[in-house]
Amino acid sequence: MLAEQNKNFFKQEVVMQQKACHKWLNQGDLNTKFSHSVGNWRSARNRLNGVFVNGQWCDNKKVIKDKVKEIFKYRFDKNEGVPVRLGNVNFNSISGEDNCMLIGMFF
Repeated sequence: MLAEQNKNFFKQEVVMQQKACHKWLNQGDLNTKFSHSVGNWRSARNRLNGVFVNGQWCDNKKVIKDKVKEIFKYRFDKNEGVPVRLGNVNFNSISGEDNCMLIGMFF
């Protein structure tokens, strides 16, 4: 049920983004009320107002920055050997021997 609601919300958001983009392309960036409202909307949408730390909501900016930095550091430092994916495209890894050949001297 919750997954279905999230899916519907995502679809609705995509439609709204497409309408905004279409309107933006038609009107252009003329420093209009519309262009300012789109900028404000994107800014509000991208804002991170707080995070859960040990099960409690925290809105202290320093704690948010530290927690986000910690999360990204953890995600990018761990090496689980998971293949890189871009959409539905799988990238295969190369062997250590092939890697040495690729970075070795070329004559």
